Amino acid sequence: MSSTLIYQVVTSFIVGGCFIALLTLLAEKANEKVAGIIMMFPATIVLGYFFLGIATSAEKVAEIVPATLAPLGVVIFSSVIYITVAKAFSSIRRRVLRSVVTLAASSVLWFILVAPFAIWKINNLLLGTIGYIFFTVSAHYLLNKPSRTCDPVSVSYSRLQIALRALFMGTVIAMVVLMGKLLGPFWGGIFTMYPAVTFVALTTFQYYYPADQLYTFFKRAPLGSTTLFLYAISSMLLFPPLGTVLGTVISYLISLVYSLALIRVQKRYIK
Repeated sequence: MSSTLIYQVVTSFIVGGCFIALLTLLAEKANEKVAGIIMMFPATIVLGYFFLGIATSAEKVAEIVPATLAPLGVVIFSSVIYITVAKAFSSIRRRVLRSVVTLAASSVLWFILVAPFAIWKINNLLLGTIGYIFFTVSAHYLLNKPSRTCDPVSVSYSRLQIALRALFMGTVIAMVVLMGKLLGPFWGGIFTMYPAVTFVALTTFQYYYPADQLYTFFKRAPLGSTTLFLYAISSMLLFPPLGTVLGTVISYLISLVYSLALIRVQKRYIK
C-alpha cells in the first residue's frame, strides 16, 4: 500500500468522522430550506480530486472530470432510492436491523443504476452534464412532492452518541475509499462512485427518525448538489494552469462562496 493511499484513507476517516458528522448535526438543526444544501457541501469530492492530482497530475484530474458528472447526478438520486427503501422497510422494529437492511437494499439498487457508467466510462462534458441534470431534476421532483409531510421529531444526542456517529461515518467512508483503490478497474470504479456520504448520513438519520422525516433533510439536496457540480467544473478549468494544491484551494473557495450565497437566498427569499 503506497504512502499516498494511506494518507488518503486516513484523511477520509478524519473528514468522515469530523466534517461529515458535523454537517449532519448542522442539517438536523437547520430548517428544510437549507438542510440539503448543508449536506451537499464539498467534502469527499475534494479529497478524491486532490489525491488523484497528487498521484498522477493536475491535467489528469481535468481529463476525468466529465466522466464524473453523470455519476454525481446518480449520487443525488441515491437519496431518493434510500428513502423509498426506508419507507418500504419501516415496519421492521429493530432499528439497527432496519438500517442495515435498508442500506444493503439501497446499495444493490444503486449498483444496478450506476454499473453502466462504470462499464462504458462516458467521458464527454456535454453528455455528463445532461446526465447530471436528468438525475438531479428527477431527484428534486421526487423529494419535493406536495404529499411529503410528517410531524417532525426532535432528537438530542449525548457526547457518546456523537462520538459513535463520527466513528461510524469515518470508518465507512475510509473503507469505501480503500476498496475503490485496491480492487480491480471495474469494482474500483464502482466503489469510487459509491454515495458514501449520502447513504451514511441517511442511515444515521433513519436510526433516530421516521422514514417520512428523511425527506426534510434532503429536499434541497439536488439544489445543493450544484455546489459539487461547480467544484467539479472549477477543478477541470483551474487544476491545469494552477496545479493541484492551488487549484484545490481556489475551487474550494469558489464553492464555499456559492454555497453560502445559496443558503442566504434560500433563507431570505424562498418561502
